[in-house]
This record gives sequence, C-alpha cells and structure tokens, in this order.
Amino acid sequence: VSQAIFDYRQQAKFIFENETDKVADIAEDITREALDRMGVSKIDQRLFGKVDYKRAKYLFLPDFAVRQALFVDSKAEETSGQGTATLQITQLSMRVRQTRAGIVYDEQGRLPTIIDIGSNSFLTTTNFVKYNYTE
Repeated sequence: VSQAIFDYRQQAKFIFENETDKVADIAEDITREALDRMGVSKIDQRLFGKVDYKRAKYLFLPDFAVRQALFVDSKAEETSGQGTATLQITQLSMRVRQTRAGIVYDEQGRLPTIIDIGSNSFLTTTNFVKYNYTE
C-alpha cells in the first residue's frame, strides 16, 4: 500500500490541486486509483465492510501464500491535524489501547482477525492512508 501511494504521489498532488470534489472523496479516489494501478493478486470473493478499498487477495511470502482480506481506508485532514489519526473501531481487527484527553481506552476492534467465507479463510489486514492538505 505504501509503495502504491508513493509511486502515485505526483498524480495525487495534481488531482488534489485541480479536483473540485470534497477532500475526503478525493482522498478515497486517489487511494483506489493508486492501488488499482499497482495491481494485486485477486481472489474472486466479495468482502463486506465500510472502507474505501477492499480486496480479497493472495499475500505471497517466500515459503507460502496467505489469503488476505485487505481493507484500506483513506483519511484527509488539514495539516494542523497531521499529528493525529482518527480510526473507526469498526475498521479494525486489533485491540486499540490509547489515552485521549487523560482517559484510557481499551477496546477490541469489530473486524474478526480471520474472516471465514465458505471454505476459505482470510487474514484481515487494515491499512490507513492519511493525506494532509492546506487550502
């Protein structure tokens, strides 16, 4: 995901400078376009969830392949918010532990770590792409 966004950075800059749509919608489009250009192995399986990009794919490792449920969500915030990230617990499979405004939070993400669909299991992976911009 990082490589796809990095390779697409010049086009992303051009799009952000010239598009008139809402910033959040532009970010979603850029993420989809960058990942579609790079291409990934595909498994013909529908994934459900409220994220900008979802793909059932194979993750090839040196000794084996893993079926992966890849979820990528885009965030766009002005540069004043570049030190923070707003995550939605429904988009995560991991436990989230944080302190915010002096309050300690410890909450399990709502996505399962492994998604079983039919006879196939998919390792859940969520990535967040955050774009910071100035008007």
